[in-house]
Amino acid sequence: DYLTEHSGNNCLSFTGGDTGLSLAKKVGMIPIQMELGGKDACIVCPDADLDLAAKHIIKGGFSYSGQRCTAVKIVLVHDDVADALVEKVLSGVGKLTVGMPDDNCNITPVISESSANFIEKLVLDAKEKGAKFLTEYKREGNLIWPCLLDHVRPDMDLAWEEPFGPVLPVMRVSSIDEAVAHANKNR
Repeated sequence: DYLTEHSGNNCLSFTGGDTGLSLAKKVGMIPIQMELGGKDACIVCPDADLDLAAKHIIKGGFSYSGQRCTAVKIVLVHDDVADALVEKVLSGVGKLTVGMPDDNCNITPVISESSANFIEKLVLDAKEKGAKFLTEYKREGNLIWPCLLDHVRPDMDLAWEEPFGPVLPVMRVSSIDEAVAHANKNR
């Protein structure tokens, strides 16, 4: 609060959900730039180039271990191409390496134990509610292996919450309008 409300402050840049909203109310009329999180969706249409889509889904969902504000956080794929897309994404996920940053691995530990615990809570909720695990959920401390889940539904927390880790849910939709509607309801 001290820095936010300081009279010498002529600009504010902040990343982070609820706290960012609180700061925005306090800064007054100074310029402000914020990234407040979200559930960045990748919508895959029936006429998509599935090889290209899978390549970008893997990169978008798992680079930096999914710990990017711009990471793909859910795949909304049309039923007509869902099986083929999921097969291609799964093949790519299987090639990701897991380990420590010094070993130049694709997937490295998430930032904190509390972050890993939050991710695990989302994954276990999806499991309890019937999501299909295409990769085994595996965790050692803050290191979470890439997790690809299919048949995620709107009643699962993972359909709405940002995991900020190497977890990618796939939700099948019957129309592109359904995909856009879901993406627009993002929390």
